[in-house]
Amino acid sequence: MRYLPRSLGGQLVLLMLGGFVLGHLFGTLGLWQRSGVLHPIARDHALSRTVTAYRLAHRQPTGDDAWLAAFNNNVAQLWIDHRPSAVGATEREQTLAADLRQRLPDATVAVRMPCRDDNATRLLDPAVDQTGTGLECVEINLALGDGRWLHTRQALPVQSLWRESWQLLRFSLLVGIPPVLILLYVFVNRILRPTTALTDAAERMSRGERIDPLSLQGPDEIREIARAFNDMHERTTRFVDERTRMLAAISHDLRTPLTALELQTAMLPDSEQRSELLRTLEEVRQMVNETLRFATHNARSEDSAAVELGALLDDICQRHRSMGHAVALDAPQPVHYRCRPLALRRALDNLIVNALRHGQHVSVALRDQGSDGVCIDIADDGPGIAEEMLERVFEPFFQLDEARHRESGSSVGLGLAIARDCVQAHGGHLVLRNRAEGGLQARILLPSSHERPLG
Repeated sequence: MRYLPRSLGGQLVLLMLGGFVLGHLFGTLGLWQRSGVLHPIARDHALSRTVTAYRLAHRQPTGDDAWLAAFNNNVAQLWIDHRPSAVGATEREQTLAADLRQRLPDATVAVRMPCRDDNATRLLDPAVDQTGTGLECVEINLALGDGRWLHTRQALPVQSLWRESWQLLRFSLLVGIPPVLILLYVFVNRILRPTTALTDAAERMSRGERIDPLSLQGPDEIREIARAFNDMHERTTRFVDERTRMLAAISHDLRTPLTALELQTAMLPDSEQRSELLRTLEEVRQMVNETLRFATHNARSEDSAAVELGALLDDICQRHRSMGHAVALDAPQPVHYRCRPLALRRALDNLIVNALRHGQHVSVALRDQGSDGVCIDIADDGPGIAEEMLERVFEPFFQLDEARHRESGSSVGLGLAIARDCVQAHGGHLVLRNRAEGGLQARILLPSSHERPLG
């Protein structure tokens, strides 16, 4: 099965052409089984010659056989004597005798194939009855009455139906395949056009893009799949939108009581408890603001565009280098990818900031893995994370160290959650692992994109 084409179109073409060729081959095999029959034209001519001679023999005087010389040549020998002949028993012999009796209902007929080896047979073409020559001797004997018999030896060509059908097969393949290919192109294109659109829509949906409903076209089965896909996309989009609106509404409604609490706390006398309350309220406000920003500006709300990932990463790394951080980039070749540039930039920036917070040096590597997608590794030389915490750090508002330096976008523990949400919105995966040489590595695996450089 590994030699079969992997595409649906290729398999359909192979199926149709294979059926076309096999049908002709089976037809050729059936004709081969019927090989060895006498050529119909020559057979009819031999019967007519025999009937003519039989009728002339009844009109000629007894003993005058000179007129038979007009029938004799290297493919036919006729004579009259008193020697009877036994009737043949094979199916071919009986069939030929039955055809002759239809023309001469009152005649006694004896047919033999091949002929007996006698002087008359030897006068025929030497190629008669030799293998591969296509000639066979047919002996037809008719009783004339008064003990006389009309004997005939005739060399008839044997029809090689399988050889003729093989020649016909070659001709029909040359003439018949182009129309079949044209019909296949129309038929396969009718099937593949909606399936290609479905594949493209599924890929875009996996990246979280907003897509228009698929048009229902093609065979009934493809239409049903497209209809089911449209229903699934509508339900999924409605669920995500409702969740986003609910989260945004909750975050927005929390601002009013937070403002009231901050005003009431600010009116309290200066004390350590007052300062701690204000600090706690500020943290809650940051959580609310980040949650609202996360809900209203998530990765799925941005339109996708084709970018060069190496240039995008270089721009992010250059900005951190300008702030005095050691960030190295390894992007040996351009990687063109269709994504949401702002959302992906934010996710990458969050991961680099997280790496710089834990280590002194950060390395970023970009690799194009072809059909397997794109891989981005962000590694630091910090202390790493306990294995049981590698997944928990992606939980919103989770922090390993409350005393760490806080920066915008990550001070409340949403940095990694936002990064993973963005990557998953692109249909990818974000995983963390501790490096054997020390430090932590964040690996982003993005699915293959149709956007490839031209040339």
